[in-house]
Amino acid sequence: MKLQLKQLSLALVNAALLSIAGCGGGSSSDDGTLSAPASTTVTLKGTVVVDQAIRNAVVCMDLNANSACDANEPTSAKTSTDGTYSVTYDTTVVTAAQVASASLIAPMVPGATSDANTTIDAADPTVGNTAKAYVLKQVPGQSGQINPLTTLVATGVAAGMTEAVAKTNAAAQLAVAAAKINNYQDDPASNSAQVQDNARLMAKITAAALEAGTALQVGDQNAAVDASPGDLASLNFTDTSNYSFRTLDGLSKPAGTSGGLIVDTRAGKKSGTATAKSALYNQAYLTTSGWVRCDDAVAITTTRGTPSRSTFCGALNSVGFAVPSDISGQTMGSVITTLQADSITNVINNGVATTGLLAALGATTYPSGSAIRARTGINLTQPIFLNSISTDARPQAEATTLEQLMTAKPSSGVNLATASGSLTLGLSSGNLKNLRVAFTGTTSPTAGTVQFYDCDLNAAQTVASNCVAVQTGTYAISNVGGMRVMRFAGHAETIMNNTRLYVEVKDAPGVVSGNWVFQAREMKPSVAVNQSSPKRLNATAWAAMKTQLGL
Repeated sequence: MKLQLKQLSLALVNAALLSIAGCGGGSSSDDGTLSAPASTTVTLKGTVVVDQAIRNAVVCMDLNANSACDANEPTSAKTSTDGTYSVTYDTTVVTAAQVASASLIAPMVPGATSDANTTIDAADPTVGNTAKAYVLKQVPGQSGQINPLTTLVATGVAAGMTEAVAKTNAAAQLAVAAAKINNYQDDPASNSAQVQDNARLMAKITAAALEAGTALQVGDQNAAVDASPGDLASLNFTDTSNYSFRTLDGLSKPAGTSGGLIVDTRAGKKSGTATAKSALYNQAYLTTSGWVRCDDAVAITTTRGTPSRSTFCGALNSVGFAVPSDISGQTMGSVITTLQADSITNVINNGVATTGLLAALGATTYPSGSAIRARTGINLTQPIFLNSISTDARPQAEATTLEQLMTAKPSSGVNLATASGSLTLGLSSGNLKNLRVAFTGTTSPTAGTVQFYDCDLNAAQTVASNCVAVQTGTYAISNVGGMRVMRFAGHAETIMNNTRLYVEVKDAPGVVSGNWVFQAREMKPSVAVNQSSPKRLNATAWAAMKTQLGL
């Protein structure tokens, strides 16, 4: 439901004018009778929204700014299924100054759907809309829609920004139109099968940050930024001769330029020899201007504030926030051991033995200011990328164009026993099953038909054998970022979070020289696949641990 945003002050002025007209208890008509006194009440209306309309929300004018609806504050009835609220106040009780400085708030209440106090989102009425209580707000002095984005702007106002400045910065921070902050219900409905980069999703991310207990922040997007050490993004440690780590460090930025910059810092050794830069940075992404190797020369661009957006390697856009938890005084070994329990969130020796790491850490404790930052993020784009520049290229003798690749891999040349003559498309139905493909014909210069195969893999996942012909399907060649890309369709769903394709990489400086065909990857578009939740040591914790490890 689209509602017109009201300035509370205008409503108050109207009420005041009516009150002046009614001074003295009434007005005398020609026949000497008195008319009814003018009303001194003002009613404010709007909706409460997160993904869609919120039912059972109570809205109040938070006169004492304690983020709670107290007994003496103007309060609405619970919202209905359309999320509408009405808050009425008496201008003889609530002053104009109070109205101008107070926010309308809507506490979100967890609980069972059978509980009349549980707030429920129309997007999924089978559950409560939150697992933990939090409060939505409007900017002081305004009514209309109350949602997570208005809550973010209200946070900026509370921190000292004007409403206009807070709204401009919040819009840039989340890359939404400023007008969407007060109503994004005309955005497409949420779809779990496809990430949609719009204001509705930004509102849901902001709500998730509130639910997680994170303090929202509107960043000054054009402020100067000092360089600073960043979180530990990953660590694999056996000993001081065999390790690798990655940190995300902030770069300095002058005032007047938008957002922030982060450098992807990596280092390591193997058998005592420093790992070559080309091995540390072994991925490339297909951007709008071609292939780019993702190294420390390509800064990660970010927006400032919480939540914030970032762009990795000029192609992978994401949004997220972090929740810090203090680990000061805890032994390093105990923290690392706890992190090992969850392979989804762990970034330290994940899937790698911790014997050498724990021995090196001993009973050392983390210093004051140490924290684990649990990040919640979602990829907003699914760019094509080379997972391993060093290993994912086809031999140049086999093909340097997609047409040559098709000629080299006809279905007539496939050996089912050994899988030779076919191309891998990654895992199929399990970790030891391999989806493969070969070509059966062309239907146009950029399309044709294929045969898919399901093959067994050895334990190391390096050798395919015992193949069986399964579905038939198609291929299509398109142009992405100035590069030719071949995608396949018609095979059964795989267990992977990405699909495999083949691409041409031609004279890409920093990636390869000459013309090549590579196996590439493209993340699947569903929300579940594109979510991430890494737990990272902050800069203070990592600096202490790095010193203890002798790195």
